[in-house]
Amino acid sequence: MVEQDLATPGGNGQVSGVGGAGRRATFTVGTLVYHRANLVTLFAWLLWGDFIFNLMQTVMPSLLPLILKRHHATDSQIAIIVNSLFMLMNMLLNPVISYRSDRTRTRWGRRRPYILLTTPLVVLFLALIPYAPNLLKIVERIPGAAGLLALSPISTVILMFGVLVVGFQLFNMFISSVYYYLIVDVVPAPLIGRFYGLFRFFGSLAGVFYSFFIFPLAKTHMAMIFLVTALLYGVCIMLMAWRVKEGQYPPPEKEEHGNWYSGIKNYARECFGCPYYWWVFLVYGCYTWAGAANVFGIFFFRDEIGLSLAQIGKIGAIGGLICMAAAYPVGVLIDRWGSHKTLFIGFTAVPICSLATALLAHGFWSAVLLGVPATLATYTVGAAILNWTVAVYPRARYGQFGSAGAMSSSLVAAGLSPLAGWLIDYVHSYRLVVCLWPAAFSLLGLAAALVVYQRWKALGAPDHYQPP
Repeated sequence: MVEQDLATPGGNGQVSGVGGAGRRATFTVGTLVYHRANLVTLFAWLLWGDFIFNLMQTVMPSLLPLILKRHHATDSQIAIIVNSLFMLMNMLLNPVISYRSDRTRTRWGRRRPYILLTTPLVVLFLALIPYAPNLLKIVERIPGAAGLLALSPISTVILMFGVLVVGFQLFNMFISSVYYYLIVDVVPAPLIGRFYGLFRFFGSLAGVFYSFFIFPLAKTHMAMIFLVTALLYGVCIMLMAWRVKEGQYPPPEKEEHGNWYSGIKNYARECFGCPYYWWVFLVYGCYTWAGAANVFGIFFFRDEIGLSLAQIGKIGAIGGLICMAAAYPVGVLIDRWGSHKTLFIGFTAVPICSLATALLAHGFWSAVLLGVPATLATYTVGAAILNWTVAVYPRARYGQFGSAGAMSSSLVAAGLSPLAGWLIDYVHSYRLVVCLWPAAFSLLGLAAALVVYQRWKALGAPDHYQPP
């Protein structure tokens, strides 16, 4: 169990008691106090939860289209069930869950109750998805149900799949949102860069495990994969939420009451009523928008420079290995240099690498040699942005502001991929758009990050930061 001392107020994760005789190094997060052995336990549970969470998140979107296709779903129906429903529910529910989670106070904490209450329902819906045809037969036996189902404009079995997926996404939204906020609440700030490095490593490891051991069984053991994944996910996430303890939080800020929409008004005013956070959301958005043209880079651009499918696969594998190898070292550098400086370096390196690729990429080996630094630069931005949001968002309302940043960037991103496609049609070159697109947004992100850094310092950072 993670050790905590609720009588000892903590600061911002400072290290104390290092080097004295009979004393042990301690790290604090609010009222939580950790010794090194307890940190190992904390990291182990959180990273194990990350591995299982990413494994489930890999199984669901990759195998669900195969199931739907077997039951004659159209491509548009697959796109709606797999992607559109998730995006819609994320936009509607994530802000609500984040806002309420920040203000929840229970003896179990403010994050864990959401995980503990919704995990069994996630397990139920995930396990049932492959059995939608069987459930449909049961539903059709209910008096009047068959007549209502006959009114459906789409196949009733596809409708049943959609219902189960909505149920899964509804309850999984609580976990997928709150889990990331739990990390910020329990991991000491001086170590969060290292943690996120390991976090990304174990996420990649889950993908490797899936590719080698699960995906080959998809054709013959589809239902079993969903059932075992659901049960494993339920047990591991529940254990993690039980073993990782939250500390005590100060009372939540008073809210405006009297209307059902008062929470929406508070959310909008706090997140979007201060120009400082517009700059913050712009930086986060540039990180997201820089990848909007990637859909054209996986095959089309590489085909344009003369790469075969086998070579494309090799480059992808090399990139994955590079990210896994760089995960922890980059995390250490972020802890030592700070997320702002690391983000500046990443945003500067991406345009340089992109321009070099646009000018010099011709064939396999040039793509590999240019792709290594480009992958590292992009990875550094992605690793730094996680720590950077921890530094600039109000800690007490981290979930709320995290959801606002993700929501605002997603709204813009929805129209950027079509814009990238229009630019490619206009200039008739994948090379120019795929390479210069991330360069442009990285430079914009760098300029906005410099503005945020100056204002962040003016607000008393790093030691006396008072977010507006």
